[in-house]
Amino acid sequence: MNLLELVAANQLNPTNENKKLSVPGQIRDTYAVYAIPLKYLYYNDQNGRINTAYKKYKAEFGMLEPEAGDTKYNEVFEKFIFDSNQQALKDTVQSIKDKSQQEPGVVLPDGRVIDGNRRFTALRMLQREDNIEKTFSAVVLPLDAKVDEKKIKELELDLQLGREERVNYDPIDRIFDVYNTIIVEKLMTVEEYKKASGAGNTRGINRDIRLAELILKFLNIVSPSKDSEERQVDKFYLARDLKLDGPIEEIESTITKLNSGNKEVVTDAVLVHLAVLKSDEEQKDTTRVMRDIKKNILKDSERLEHYVDAVDSKVDIIVDAFEEKPINSANDIKIVFSNDEELQKSADTLNRSAERLIYKGENDSKRMKALAKLENIFETLEDMRPEDFDELTVDERLEAKGVIQDIKDVVFKLNKELIK
Repeated sequence: MNLLELVAANQLNPTNENKKLSVPGQIRDTYAVYAIPLKYLYYNDQNGRINTAYKKYKAEFGMLEPEAGDTKYNEVFEKFIFDSNQQALKDTVQSIKDKSQQEPGVVLPDGRVIDGNRRFTALRMLQREDNIEKTFSAVVLPLDAKVDEKKIKELELDLQLGREERVNYDPIDRIFDVYNTIIVEKLMTVEEYKKASGAGNTRGINRDIRLAELILKFLNIVSPSKDSEERQVDKFYLARDLKLDGPIEEIESTITKLNSGNKEVVTDAVLVHLAVLKSDEEQKDTTRVMRDIKKNILKDSERLEHYVDAVDSKVDIIVDAFEEKPINSANDIKIVFSNDEELQKSADTLNRSAERLIYKGENDSKRMKALAKLENIFETLEDMRPEDFDELTVDERLEAKGVIQDIKDVVFKLNKELIK
């Protein structure tokens, strides 16, 4: 089945709408919209919003062959879309009930839905509800999913992230999509991804790559691969299930900037500590604990040295436990600890060591509050780049220069007082 052939044979009804698209390599920028019966359509298994959900499904049940219509494939992917944002989908269903489909989607000739998964899902649900056949208003792009993979990815990013009405990905899905597109599949460069996604600069994209690398180190600890062909990146769904985005984002910058000679040892210790925290059902705020470790241990060389010495042997015991029992689900991380008394003691020791050092750090920070503020200001300024100001107007740039001068004046006065 080829939708373009159906168009040529006048078997798909035009809606008299047009949709503007910026497709690399295509001369046209305006495309006709057609009313396409749902039986001809299927979800895109490469969609960045649901890629980690599909990775999880494949790990448990195996790969699904894409198939249009009322199929197991579409049933499974419909659930991915529903679970990704239930309220948004309910709103879309109601909107289509009240006003019909307002924004056309984008599909390929074989029926793959490149843009409009939520609208497609809403229509499928409504069709089941009233048993009246529905059609999906969409452009049919003359592209091939394999041959034109890069063009399709650029279009997906532009439609989903590069427009004013964009809805951001879940943080873990975003991090995975950046890493998978640029590093694993090598479909785009950082600069190309920035342009397609409408990002203001490449800083956030490069940070997402670093976050992904840190997440992969965590996954390599808790779920080491026993099969040489098994890839850690295929287990990225664990990061979403374990809600790693907050704690990993909290520590990434500090770990990246560590000058310690035993940086890898420190990284492993903190990531093992994070695994311990995730194994504790009573620990609700791992992000806060990681923030405390960052502020009171990682940023103080003396306390950091004590931390590494205190937890080193315990880290090895915990890593060995995961070597024996790699996790395959978020719940597995609790099971690894629950039946092993020695492991629980190691976890308790690691937690107590960190708590003592955090307590000492908090007491010291009260005394050195002014210095801590200066360090925070320095970190904020150090992260800024000239391109961050590119979108400012002429007047706004002048205002920014004035603020910078004010900062210089304050720093000069403070410095003058300190050297008295």
